[in-house]
Amino acid sequence: MGGIFSTLRRAFGLLSPTAATTPTVATIAGITGTQFLPGSSSYDNNKYQYATSTYGVERDLNPALIVRPKTKEDIVLTLKYAKEKGVAIAIKTGGHQYSGASSTSAPNIQLDLEDTFKGPDDRAIFRKDGKAYVRTSVSWSLGEFNEWATKNKVFVPHGQCTEVQ
Repeated sequence: MGGIFSTLRRAFGLLSPTAATTPTVATIAGITGTQFLPGSSSYDNNKYQYATSTYGVERDLNPALIVRPKTKEDIVLTLKYAKEKGVAIAIKTGGHQYSGASSTSAPNIQLDLEDTFKGPDDRAIFRKDGKAYVRTSVSWSLGEFNEWATKNKVFVPHGQCTEVQ
């Protein structure tokens, strides 16, 4: 079976790519953020997923490249590179994702947005008609968000794992 289904199955570690179909992935020129290739302790520290303790044998959660973009332009470069190489991208926003869907296997790329959108305009409170509305980016951990919400005297119901983003 070829095409998109094989690509998706490879992306979620359900199908191992063959040598004939495995594109070579290297660091991406022009990225201002950080990139990690397999074989370094930095790579091992950044590829960690909660799912590695649950699905470590069932799923290969070892991307060929981890990109931690600094800017939106870095994201665009990563997407263009992946399209050119014919590889999939798994998006990670921080903490973890229980099933491992925020990671992938080689030859695919993990795009880690944990630090990308943490500027002063990436969280806001809007008040209207006696109600408060909160907007936040994907890069803040729940612990960081709670600290900010408490400081701003707002409450947002949510789960309990403060490392989740």
